[in-house]
Amino acid sequence: MIDYMIFPKLFVSVFTFLIGCCIGSFLNVLIYRIPIGMDFKRGRSMCFSCKHQLHAIDLVPLFSWLFLGGKCRYCKAKISCQYPIVEAITGAAFTAIYWLATDCKINLSLVGYCIAFSALLVTAVIDYRTMEIPDSMWITVFVGSLFVYAQELIADGGFNLKCFLTRFIGIFAASGILLILALITKGGMGGGDIKLMAACGFLLGWKQVILALIMGAAIGTLYLVFMAVKNKGKVPRKVPFGPHLSIAVVICIFAGGKILNWYLSLCGFTAADSCLFR
Repeated sequence: MIDYMIFPKLFVSVFTFLIGCCIGSFLNVLIYRIPIGMDFKRGRSMCFSCKHQLHAIDLVPLFSWLFLGGKCRYCKAKISCQYPIVEAITGAAFTAIYWLATDCKINLSLVGYCIAFSALLVTAVIDYRTMEIPDSMWITVFVGSLFVYAQELIADGGFNLKCFLTRFIGIFAASGILLILALITKGGMGGGDIKLMAACGFLLGWKQVILALIMGAAIGTLYLVFMAVKNKGKVPRKVPFGPHLSIAVVICIFAGGKILNWYLSLCGFTAADSCLFR
C-alpha cells in the first residue's frame, strides 16, 4: 500500500535542501569576510584572484562551481572546493533536521535548529582556520535556541518550569566546566568555547550539552591521535576546540536523546526512566 503522505514530505525535503544550499552560499561569505573584518552586508561577491565582480549566473549554489569546473569564469583561477562542500553540507543538514530533529514538522524548531546549525558550521571552519570563535556566531546559536524553546512553549501549551530549568541550567553545565578548566590552565581554554557551549546549553538542555562536551572531547582526542600518526609523533601545540564541539552539538541535535537512552539502557534503567532524556 502506497503511503501518499510521503509525497508532501519529499517535496518539503527537496525545498529544505535547496534553501539550505542557498544559505550555505551565504555561509561561505561569512567564513571569508568575518575573520578579515569585512562587512558581509555590503559589496558584491568577487573573484579573489582577478577581483572581477561576480554575476548571478556565477553564484548559483553547487551548479555554478560544477558548471565552471571549479574555475573563475573570467581569469580561470581555481575556486576552492570549500564552496560547494559547505553548500551541499548545509542543504543536507537542513533536510536531515526536517526528518530527524523535528519529525517532518514545519515549525519554529525547524527554523531554530537550522539557524543554530548554520552558526555552528561557520564557527567550526573559522575556528579551525583562525583559532577564534566570533561572538556573532554563539549569539546566533542562542537566537536559534530561542526559536526551539518557543516551539516547546507552544507544544506544552504555555510555560513549563521543568523544561525551562533544563535549558537554563544547560547554560552553565558545560560552559562552567570549561570555565574551570580555563582558570586551572590559565588560558588553555578559549573564552569563545565557553560562550559557545553556554548558548548550546540553552539549545540542548543540561543533559545533552554535557553529552556534547564529552563527545567533543572524544572527537578532539581522535583528531590529536590522527595528527600524531600523520606527523610521525608530532602533535600540534594548539588545537581549536570549536570544530569538535560543533560536530558534537550537531550530533546531539540529531540523536542526543537516543544516545542517552541507549546509554541508560546499558546501565539498567527502564524505558520509563530513559524517556526523561528525549
